[in-house]
Amino acid sequence: MKRMDKYFGMSPRIARWKLNNGFENLLGKWADKSEWGKRLYVFYYQLFDAKYYVGGRPFINKQLDTFKADWKGLRRKDVARDMIYCLHRFGINFQDYWIYGFVNKSHYCRTSFVPDKLRYHYCDILNAPGILPLMTDKYACYQKYKEFFKREVLGCYQLDDQDTFLAFADRHERFIFKPLTEHSGHGIRIISVKDEDMELLFTELISKGPFIVEELIVQGKETALMHPASVNSFRVATFVVDEEVHIFGITWRIGVGNAVMDNAGAGGIYASVNPVHGFVQTDAMNYRGEHYSIHPNSKVRIIGYQLPEWGEALSLIKAMATKVKGTTLIAWDIAYSDKGWLMVEANENGDWSIIQSNKQEGKKAELHSYMDRYFKNDK
Repeated sequence: MKRMDKYFGMSPRIARWKLNNGFENLLGKWADKSEWGKRLYVFYYQLFDAKYYVGGRPFINKQLDTFKADWKGLRRKDVARDMIYCLHRFGINFQDYWIYGFVNKSHYCRTSFVPDKLRYHYCDILNAPGILPLMTDKYACYQKYKEFFKREVLGCYQLDDQDTFLAFADRHERFIFKPLTEHSGHGIRIISVKDEDMELLFTELISKGPFIVEELIVQGKETALMHPASVNSFRVATFVVDEEVHIFGITWRIGVGNAVMDNAGAGGIYASVNPVHGFVQTDAMNYRGEHYSIHPNSKVRIIGYQLPEWGEALSLIKAMATKVKGTTLIAWDIAYSDKGWLMVEANENGDWSIIQSNKQEGKKAELHSYMDRYFKNDK
């Protein structure tokens, strides 16, 4: 059965998003060619995957309201139908539909993007089995990559970890807290020792699940200039084949307002970086589709901003990507500090929406070229 994606698959890690059978694929081909076919395709999912269909409607409506200006002149129900079609046909979630500009894109252009749903499958088949648990446990990841962190990190998993937590607090007047069960910056907070009863705080935090605490990164002045309140980190997507590190996307995440987090999922903005020369090559945008050529708070120009010591950043990326065998397709987070470039964390299945959306450029062809080499060598 011929598919639009030669490495198609569905990861067991996420909810089933496609009824993968011959009839569905036939309907999908009809949907690619006509609005009538698209109506039939979406009705098929409404009928045979009703729970998924009904559950998705609130998310569709939220995105339609957020991006109302982008579908001006179109009928709401037609755009909603197209969003459902793109979810099941391409694996594009409702948020990415808008930040990738799918409402105005051709079928051919839509197939050029690496969809959120397929990203999980790609990581499943490319990364070694032990990589997911290693990078899900942020403290285990720290222990493996400690040389790149340039700061102290402590993992807390149970009540017995209280003494080591209190000792950590004695060494650091302020530090950052990250719950291990969250992502996209959710739950992160800065803790000031003088403002807390540390024993009571530990009991409260550990009751909600395991967590890590980290010595604060002191941001280098060159990147702090853009937004001093947050550590403005960089998402770097790498593919390793034949011990060669290919960087297929770097994005600078920048905080706004009084936020201490730079994550787009927590309201931050992000801009694409030229991987070779280390300058910002696009304006910044957020998940609401708003664009900024100048930072809204610092008023520093974003496009063209040259990042410091870029050769050191590239050396760090290469060293991280080749340290552990089996880290084929990884999203790394790095930052520039008063100690130079350092590792923030690693993500076995890090979000790529911020990699593809600024330039409105799909990365599937480039990624597949690396995958072709990888699987050819793996035979």
